[in-house]
Amino acid sequence: MGLDIRIKNLQFHHVPGSRVDAEIRAGEVVGITGANGAGKTEMLRLIAGILRPKSMGEIMIDGLDPFHGRDLEKLHRRIGFLQQSPKDTMVFSKMIQDAPFGPENQAVDPDVIRKRWEGLKGRLLTGIPENRDFDTLSGGQQQRAALVSVLMLRSQILLLDEPTSMLGRKEGQEVLQLVLKLAKRSEQTVLLVSHDPEVLKRADRVLLLEGGTLRRVRKAEIAAITAAMGASAKAPAKASGRKGAGSEEEKTAGTTGATREGEKPDGSAPGQMAGLVNPLDQFAYESKTDPVNDSVAVTSRSGEGAVRWIMKKRPVSMSPMITLRDVTVRYGRNTVAEHFHAEVCPGGYYEMTGGTGSGKSTLCKLMNGTLFASAGEVVVNGMRLPMAGEKRKTFFGKKDPGLGAVRRFAGYAMQSPEDQLFETSVIFDVMCGPLHAGRRAMEARQDAEEALREMEIPETLWERRPERLSAGEKRRVAIAGILAMHPRVLILDEPYAGLDAEGCWIIRKTIRNYVNQNRAVVVTTHG
Repeated sequence: MGLDIRIKNLQFHHVPGSRVDAEIRAGEVVGITGANGAGKTEMLRLIAGILRPKSMGEIMIDGLDPFHGRDLEKLHRRIGFLQQSPKDTMVFSKMIQDAPFGPENQAVDPDVIRKRWEGLKGRLLTGIPENRDFDTLSGGQQQRAALVSVLMLRSQILLLDEPTSMLGRKEGQEVLQLVLKLAKRSEQTVLLVSHDPEVLKRADRVLLLEGGTLRRVRKAEIAAITAAMGASAKAPAKASGRKGAGSEEEKTAGTTGATREGEKPDGSAPGQMAGLVNPLDQFAYESKTDPVNDSVAVTSRSGEGAVRWIMKKRPVSMSPMITLRDVTVRYGRNTVAEHFHAEVCPGGYYEMTGGTGSGKSTLCKLMNGTLFASAGEVVVNGMRLPMAGEKRKTFFGKKDPGLGAVRRFAGYAMQSPEDQLFETSVIFDVMCGPLHAGRRAMEARQDAEEALREMEIPETLWERRPERLSAGEKRRVAIAGILAMHPRVLILDEPYAGLDAEGCWIIRKTIRNYVNQNRAVVVTTHG
């Protein structure tokens, strides 16, 4: 049986003037949405007792106070919290170790634990070896594994922070349907944070967190609200801080209200919801009419479907910047990608699509020299990279610029931004790349500020510790860290995961600007 949750006068740390009041009934599924940085994750952490409020607001869960030591110990046994970063949820390095850990601590009978594990493994972890190291799993597989560990607890309250953000749409719907079915059967109380209208529509009711307050919204309004987050601050072709960001015609259209050909007066394209305009529409149009841009399926032995390499915009030159030729990658006995062919050329925009675990992130790492192929050939900026097992010092030699030059040429923004953020402040973190590339401190600072403005990170966040940012803000800061090095090829691994509509617009605008400068962009997506 679920538990009631009552919140009164709750104040968030980084949302001035916030005052949150809410009542969630036992057994209810409540969706929570709002822009990146609105405080959604902080709210869940306050309910779970991981954080304390800025001022002493009140949270009561079935008469228990998460800010009271003795009550918190009881509540930890009643609350299951799936955090937005799967790595923050996991304790052990392997699923087979992590999944039973919580129930064992609750003294659940071993036979019951085994039955729970077998049932959930068969539904959520099909095709994933239970002894695989967590770090070798794809982002979507990690999210499934973390979800299994939470569901094993059979908690009375489920806190789910973007539970499908790393999954494809169909896959995410199937996983969510299973989770909510189990929750209804056990009468669990569920708080579900998401930006996806299709996810939110499965909740009994939806709350919008905006300006530090919660208000209820009708399900019919969800799609319009999520699409319009931040739209009031955006013109269809807003100029960027980076050189070459847009033409004078685009800037004029954004400031005078003039519309481009084919746009509606509100700035949206025909058949598109009013609000933010996708800056990549020009590329999508080309891909429908240009036979050169037909997608090419590439075989994969992951068991999760083939990776597809799709040219979304014709390059200005066919002289390759990166070449993957007949590439195969293995993790031990597991073959992740096999006989993969791809070329990245100046001015081209490419997308890799495929199911969870199909090898998209692995292929990104090959292009950046973060990972080495088991067979085949990888050439970056005319430099052939070593194969797995080859000694790098012997391969590169003393005079060769080595992997540092490769990674400055092909900048890789990882799927989990937490893997890139390690400094004491946002500005210092973004400066790290230019400093390691030999830039002086003042020049590195200028590069960092330019990149942060490109990602539209407010100056009020520049001195904040990265771990105190929202997940969407972390992702944009991590990408800014790559932009600050001015790579010729920009590789973005699932850049839209966990972002609101405004964040997605910023990423798309950056891709357009980069390609228009005759550089190249590679993006992974579930399609």
